[in-house]
Amino acid sequence: MENVIRTNSTELHDSVGFLTGLIIGGLAGFGAMLLLAPQSGKRTRAQIKQKRTELQERAADTYDDLLKLSHYDNRKIVVGTHEKMEYR
Repeated sequence: MENVIRTNSTELHDSVGFLTGLIIGGLAGFGAMLLLAPQSGKRTRAQIKQKRTELQERAADTYDDLLKLSHYDNRKIVVGTHEKMEYR
């Protein structure tokens, strides 16, 4: 019985040590991130906003190009079908 209690106590101590190390490591990483950040959060958000706008414009252009291409392909199919029907 005493052996079981010691085993549980050791496992609990190991778990607490692990969680303590995890928390301390996380805080140290967070502090290092703040000290070594290449630029401010405000500047980073501005860059993200700019990139988002650029990507939205590119996506809209690509969508427009695909629509034009599909209309062109549809016209080719219709014209080709009419031509085949006239030859019969």
